[in-house]
Amino acid sequence: MSVENAVADLTYHDLLSADDLPLGQMRLFTLAGEEVLVCHAAGGFFAVRNRCPHAESPLVGGRLRQNSISCPLHGARFDLASGGALGGTGYRPLACFSVKVEGGRVLVGVKG
Repeated sequence: MSVENAVADLTYHDLLSADDLPLGQMRLFTLAGEEVLVCHAAGGFFAVRNRCPHAESPLVGGRLRQNSISCPLHGARFDLASGGALGGTGYRPLACFSVKVEGGRVLVGVKG
């Protein structure tokens, strides 16, 4: 499947005003039965699955630094844009969701 088709298969959900989530903060939502953590980091807005791929523990409450999030359980860090583990080996990537900001609103895309 091409990237264009993958993006076309997404349904975008209008979650909040960009002004309602200050830089360095995060907010938890449930979309299509999935807990999605929306983060406002240095590089903009990001959305990731609210589960650490290492221990399946919640990421909400973790520490945001630049464009990364740390797991509050064991400190593993993940890049918010790519989902890749930072500074550790053997961790699966963190699941990321497509995010766009339109008209001052933060929209997150999920399949279906």
